[in-house]
Amino acid sequence: MNRLILERFGKKFIDSLRFTAKQLFIKNNPDEIFSYEQCDNISRYPNSTVDNQFEKLQTDYLKKFPTPQGYKSKKEKFYSYTSASFIITKNGKIKDLSVKSEFQNKKNNIFEKQFNKQLKDFVLHTQWIPGRINGLNVDSYYDANIQYD
Repeated sequence: MNRLILERFGKKFIDSLRFTAKQLFIKNNPDEIFSYEQCDNISRYPNSTVDNQFEKLQTDYLKKFPTPQGYKSKKEKFYSYTSASFIITKNGKIKDLSVKSEFQNKKNNIFEKQFNKQLKDFVLHTQWIPGRINGLNVDSYYDANIQYD
């Protein structure tokens, strides 16, 4: 019986030390940028869950920026896409934003600047939810990808 109590107490004690160490690391390294795997609560698109955030982002984006007339739809198994990589700060702001487009049909290259600008504007005007570790907001990496038919 005492061994079981000691094991439970020991585990709780070690868990509390880990919790405290993580919080101290975050407070002592305010410029650290975390991957989503390191976060207890990952950064995400607003009004979404962890499970549906990428689908919701895609749907909301295409509602605001429908595929333009003249865009050539996909004919092969590969999608065209525009992707954004950025950091969501602990305050929900965006920094180090980069955007690029890849098109399956090279005739769609005429839309590259438009699609890049649209996704950039979309990212910058969204109220992102920052990642959290042990209850503290942290800066974290995020990728947003929009696929086109």
